[in-house]
Amino acid sequence: MVHRAPSDFLLASEEVVTRSVGRKKAPPAVRVNVFSPPAVLIGCHQYLRAEVNLEKARERGFDINRRCTGGGAILMYDDTPGWEIWVPEEFVRGLSIEQMYEELSKPVVYALRELGVDAKFRPKNDIEVSGRKISGMGVYTEAGGVMLCGTLLLDFDLEAMLEVLKLPIEKISDKAIRTFEERITTVARETGRKPSIDEVRRLVREGVEREFGVELVDADLAQGEREELRETIKKYRSDEWIYGERDCSSFARSFVAKTPGGLFRVYAKVVEGVIESVVITGDFFAYPPEVVLDVEASLKWTRADRESVLEAVRSALERKGGYIMGVSAEDLADLVLKACGACS
Repeated sequence: MVHRAPSDFLLASEEVVTRSVGRKKAPPAVRVNVFSPPAVLIGCHQYLRAEVNLEKARERGFDINRRCTGGGAILMYDDTPGWEIWVPEEFVRGLSIEQMYEELSKPVVYALRELGVDAKFRPKNDIEVSGRKISGMGVYTEAGGVMLCGTLLLDFDLEAMLEVLKLPIEKISDKAIRTFEERITTVARETGRKPSIDEVRRLVREGVEREFGVELVDADLAQGEREELRETIKKYRSDEWIYGERDCSSFARSFVAKTPGGLFRVYAKVVEGVIESVVITGDFFAYPPEVVLDVEASLKWTRADRESVLEAVRSALERKGGYIMGVSAEDLADLVLKACGACS
């Protein structure tokens, strides 16, 4: 089924279905969705006001919300449908995160190829066409369930993106457009036509059945899931989740760096050589997501020298068995130290 629904419903149901599949209360599932009204979504580790021009987003009629997955800010509307695949963790046991992305994204790669697009998986977490991204992906895990989700670029409103998102190039210009077009592509650009959502749904369904050897049946949320949704949706309607999470408004300065793992914005307060607090935001992917909070807590009241900071970062990651994709403990410690230097 193609779900047309507001962002709060779609995002809350992602969590609910992940838990339900993990607890064996529901079978593996797949969904293609359209955000209606359109929405601008930020990743769970991002600081909203640093990523989105809120005034322009509201003027254009976008809902504003925060995903349970990492990654960067995106626009979701009819030309950029979302998709999700849910499986229990034993389905991907033994696979690395990168291998999990590749395995679970096979149905979407199949759908794109059936549409005439020469798509393939690109490590770490994209589907590409000749080096240009056509689908970005994220993973969410909870209660033994795994969700791989992504956005499929059928077409794209470049002007809206440049106006609503606070990108490194913040004004509409020929240079901005050329830079963007070198990095992403769309089905319409590759094939000369924009498929319908129903066609996309049909092909994703075919891809799941073909790649995983299963037969899909149409279904909706079960009664228990609907009851859980009524509670979970409150989170995605709350200002605390949407606006307050990763709030860095009290930090005077920050250090920003582009890394192999994504863009990092690190905020720090330092008093007489001791870290009072650190907030780490950006479009990166951390596993599990809450490990970022553990790192921040471990850094509190740590001396702002490399040995102390590196030890704090390593211990926080090791306690959770966590990591940040594309960034080592040493890399993260260096980012924190640079922010501390900027604020001392």
